[in-house]
Amino acid sequence: MIITGECFYSSPWNFNDPLDCSYSLENFPEEIPEDVFGRFSKENAHIPHDLFSILHKKRRHINSGVVSFSGRFSDGSHSDPFLSPDVWGHYADDHKGICIGFSPNSTYTNLDIRSSLNPVREGKFLKFDVPNMAGSQNLLSHITSRPHNFDNLLSAEKSCLVKVQYPDNFLLPEPDWKIVLENYRKIEKTTIKSAEQLLNSIIGNAIDTKMVVANKHKNWAVENEYRLFGSAGKSQTIGAAISSVTFGLETNEDSRKYLTSLISRFYGISLVEIYKMELLNGSLTRIPLEMNDSSPSSSQSLARF
Repeated sequence: MIITGECFYSSPWNFNDPLDCSYSLENFPEEIPEDVFGRFSKENAHIPHDLFSILHKKRRHINSGVVSFSGRFSDGSHSDPFLSPDVWGHYADDHKGICIGFSPNSTYTNLDIRSSLNPVREGKFLKFDVPNMAGSQNLLSHITSRPHNFDNLLSAEKSCLVKVQYPDNFLLPEPDWKIVLENYRKIEKTTIKSAEQLLNSIIGNAIDTKMVVANKHKNWAVENEYRLFGSAGKSQTIGAAISSVTFGLETNEDSRKYLTSLISRFYGISLVEIYKMELLNGSLTRIPLEMNDSSPSSSQSLARF
């Protein structure tokens, strides 16, 4: 994220909560599996068997990838996600990782770090040509003349951004079964090669992806989560400015020094605030590092653990 300005869209199939980003199949129309067993039993015998296995779970994940952020609460009536040991434990490798903060209101208007570093692919990896800079000059000033067309995906009007809801009565949303039946009647069954392909074809527009992504059990409410959704398993520039980096309670000194040097070179310390988590008087506390003379980040900031 620091070097390329990109976030990875994880598949919900890999989430630690099996109900997260799932929708219910409990009321799946009975006539569809009955028809599938009769129509596919000979040429594609595995399709009805696989369909039965999927429906037996009574739930299914959406196919979109998801990037999750914790939002800072703007009032004092809620706990700060930064101060939650559970959040650091779940998402930051048992407090050894870091938290990158983004400003939803600040856009890199002329920033494309990846292309500016002239990446060269070596096997599975990209090798970046980092400019040799001296004094106060940093990578941000080095590349401000390079144009790009990235949107700030964290801006409120973007259709791919949702604020997660934590209902008291948590229920998995359901597809519109009338649309599912209509889609099934229209499908060209000779093109279907798997149960997954079949379900993708007939559920498609029958489920509101935005509603599914925004639905989460109230036990997770401490995260005050916002989400972007898009293609699963891909990285994408989100166009929002990195505002802070916070080191975990157990982040080792070598990692801290290395990442601080990257931030200094790429952005300049004055543009990205540096913090660390510490125990003070028995409480988990977020404090600025000595090299960071800037004021604490806005309560409106979003954090990616």
